[in-house]
Amino acid sequence: MTSAGNEELFENVWQVAVTNIDNITADPEDRRFLKSLAMGGSVAAESLVATSPAIRQYWGDGNQQAAMKLSLLLSLVMLSQLYLWVSQNPPKKKSSMLPKEITASRVFHIFGGDPEEAMQDFFHFDDQFIYDVENHKHLIHTCSLLLARCSEIIGHKCVDWSKVEWPVVELTHLTKGAIADSTPMRSKADIDAMQNSIDAGAQAVTSYYSGG
Repeated sequence: MTSAGNEELFENVWQVAVTNIDNITADPEDRRFLKSLAMGGSVAAESLVATSPAIRQYWGDGNQQAAMKLSLLLSLVMLSQLYLWVSQNPPKKKSSMLPKEITASRVFHIFGGDPEEAMQDFFHFDDQFIYDVENHKHLIHTCSLLLARCSEIIGHKCVDWSKVEWPVVELTHLTKGAIADSTPMRSKADIDAMQNSIDAGAQAVTSYYSGG
């Protein structure tokens, strides 16, 4: 699909998210918080589709359902980043933030889809993100595994998730029957695209929430 076509798809995702958020809560601050997460996820998803060679290939002409699911997954990554930052930089006043599992469940309702599958994704990638931040100077494991999950969302299976122990300490441990196709997971261009897309999404979260 052309960049203009993808832009329209993800604009539609954003409009659906805005409508659903407005139906979930009438509180202006709550709406701004949830919309910032949705904005970050949709920006990251659109960036990934545009810049990752493997994802772009699997994406083809794309479709609304896939755009929604990619945006949901990457909104959950935005949530993990935000909650980790708050835990490391606690506010002076008592925080009114809900437990992240509850916020995750609200994000599921924004984008729709299978709540059980989405909750599983959230717990897995939240564990992986926290582990990588604590143990590595980079997010290569998180990015590689996200690439595999995103590939699967758009129709190209890379990993048998039932054989994965989370958090993944070394990607080489997955070679024992878990990996079906490691192509996007071991490509520097794809890993860089994922990292850059996550960064772009995080910037969008901050910009939207601050009103920039």
